[in-house]
Amino acid sequence: MEVEINVQRKIEIIILSGFLGSGKTTLLKNLLEQEQKSGRKAAILMNEVGEVSIDGYLLPPNFPIEEITNGCICCSGKDQLERTILNLYKTNRPDVIYIESSGLAHPIDVIDSCLSPIIANDIEIKNVITVLDSLRWCHRQEYSKPIQCLMEEQVKYADLLLINKIDLIQQQTFNKVIEEIENLHPNIHYQITSHARMEISSIQSSCHEREIEHQQFHVHNHLHINHLVYVFTKPIEKNLFEQWLQTLPLSIFRIKGFIRFKETPVKTTLFQYAYGVPMYLNQEIAFPTNLVLIGEHLNAEKLKRQLEKLEN
Repeated sequence: MEVEINVQRKIEIIILSGFLGSGKTTLLKNLLEQEQKSGRKAAILMNEVGEVSIDGYLLPPNFPIEEITNGCICCSGKDQLERTILNLYKTNRPDVIYIESSGLAHPIDVIDSCLSPIIANDIEIKNVITVLDSLRWCHRQEYSKPIQCLMEEQVKYADLLLINKIDLIQQQTFNKVIEEIENLHPNIHYQITSHARMEISSIQSSCHEREIEHQQFHVHNHLHINHLVYVFTKPIEKNLFEQWLQTLPLSIFRIKGFIRFKETPVKTTLFQYAYGVPMYLNQEIAFPTNLVLIGEHLNAEKLKRQLEKLEN
């Protein structure tokens, strides 16, 4: 790959980590709004395990964005990550690039992917921010051992931990969460947040080196995570869709996409689902009606048949 970068200043890289549905995209929106007010030029790199990206539609306009889909940047997407960072720099000359990693990515693997010899001298990995869903953390024992371990590793290797969705747990539970996190990472710097709100000024520079020893997790080989992208061809009935949601196993971690409901006059509805909790947001734009499902040992054929039945 031919590369010509002559930078007088290093490009800041801020990595957003955290398990599926923890609030990374909400955090990114909040940070971008603050960057815009400060006058700094920010660019975005988003990674989705599935073939299509949903979260990119949710970000504020006028920010250059690149998306890496159908693979995790810490596994099969390392070369693509390098090329994408270069393209964002050469095209936009940003002050900072925000990398929203897949919810299944290990932060150290993402750091290592960024520190390619070709671009390492031209970037500064300023901070790894891990967003923790405090309610899901309390119930992590419901998931497989590899998933539990990944969630703990994402906390362990954070420069800054956002203990998010704090409004969903009781004080006694909160005290237990803090105790568990401090036992796992005694010197961790954390903030308590609701809706992933934080001040950009609290992001401090950290030092990162390559090849830090850590537990290896490959999305397919170790976590057994797979996904399904389903494309709706027509509107469906919302009550039948909600009945289907109630039948889903705990092994389905995340669903997100756009749907058209027969009962709703808007053009599309943004749908997000994490650990059994659905969320709907009406949209006046006719987004592609793609639905992305991510889970462990996902039975894609069975789910496809169920979704097809909703359209009949």
